[in-house]
Amino acid sequence: METTKWNKHSINRVFIAVFCGLIGICVAIVMFRVYEPNQNALGALASVCMDVICMIILVILIGSFAFGNYGSNRTTKWFAGLLLASIWAMFLDFLNWAFDGSLELGHLTYYFTVGSLCMGPILACIFSMYLYSYMEETHSLEKMRKSAIVCAIMNMISFGLSLTLAVTGTAFRFVDGHYETGALYDACTVIPILTLLYMTGFAICHVKKIGAHDVFAVAGYIFFMVAGALVESAYNIGTTYVAVAIADIFIFVMLQNEIIAQEKRNVQEWMKKSNTDELTGFYNRHAYEADLKTLESGTVADNFVYVSMDVNSLKMVNDSLGHNAGDELLVGAAECLKKSFGSYGKLYRIGGDEFIALIFADEEQLQTIQKNAEEIIGKWSGNLVQSLTISSGFVTRNEAKKMTVRQMAIIADQRMYEAKDEYYRSTGIERRRE
Repeated sequence: METTKWNKHSINRVFIAVFCGLIGICVAIVMFRVYEPNQNALGALASVCMDVICMIILVILIGSFAFGNYGSNRTTKWFAGLLLASIWAMFLDFLNWAFDGSLELGHLTYYFTVGSLCMGPILACIFSMYLYSYMEETHSLEKMRKSAIVCAIMNMISFGLSLTLAVTGTAFRFVDGHYETGALYDACTVIPILTLLYMTGFAICHVKKIGAHDVFAVAGYIFFMVAGALVESAYNIGTTYVAVAIADIFIFVMLQNEIIAQEKRNVQEWMKKSNTDELTGFYNRHAYEADLKTLESGTVADNFVYVSMDVNSLKMVNDSLGHNAGDELLVGAAECLKKSFGSYGKLYRIGGDEFIALIFADEEQLQTIQKNAEEIIGKWSGNLVQSLTISSGFVTRNEAKKMTVRQMAIIADQRMYEAKDEYYRSTGIERRRE
């Protein structure tokens, strides 16, 4: 019988499910057993409705995040914490507005209001740490670490200030079940907003490294929070944490886009690696065969040139100087070939010392390419190997109009081997058995 394996991830999911479930039960009890719609003004009723809707949306997001296929890196954990803190703040805000104006339960409103007020700095603190983790992991922006820590410290100070002002009654006081804001109420929200604006400014200053996409996400989060706080202050409607919920949704969508973009980048990187020779950076045999099929399935241009090349004396260098020297010889050959042929077409390494160039050049350009290649290769010198020679065979489309590209390849190989034989005869070096 197969047993269920409990791990840390499973425990986290259970915790999230229980947390959201308890909040849902409490909301249902308040709405159907305690809350009396006629006791509150229209603004309070609107606030309660908005809180309930946003809590439902946040629960859906948290469920998607908890049970979806997300990595367990630090950024993911901070964002999950941000969602959980947001729904808790919204729950306290919901209770605050639900009991506002109730003479029987007015004493509870005080505690909910204090909790709701103190959640602002906590949310700003968690968001600053999430933003730092995201920027470090995605863009390697370590510079944001100090800024995030400073913002976190400032928000913890703001939390202490909010709690003190609330307890002492200087932030707000209750009259007939309603709370009235005091002179220092706005001080409780200024610090979190200033720290978030500072983080936004920091992101804007590093827009070249971060990219406009992520700067837009940060700015959007701050915009929603500030707009929500201003609307609540002006019209006495609970929009601050509703705006936070909207901001979380905004960040969630941007995060989804980033995940999709990262997956595309991973696929492109994998495709690049599968078609690239690791040592030289040239295309490999897999890419060569694919391009050859493409060329044969279409019309080959009149200025097409097939070039077959082979590095001379690679085996001798490997045997006498070691494979590091052999690698240096191959890398040096690749550098020379790139300088000579790179701007005219594609270069491939299809074997140990075998290179192919599929280029497009007229006869005059081809003569210039051959001359430059001889000069560049003749001047090359490495740390372990002092010189480099490459045997090559060229076949132009004009001389092989009725041939397929693979037939041109055979002729180019024959010419390359003829040049190689001539090299070994002229130098007196014993050629390895082919």
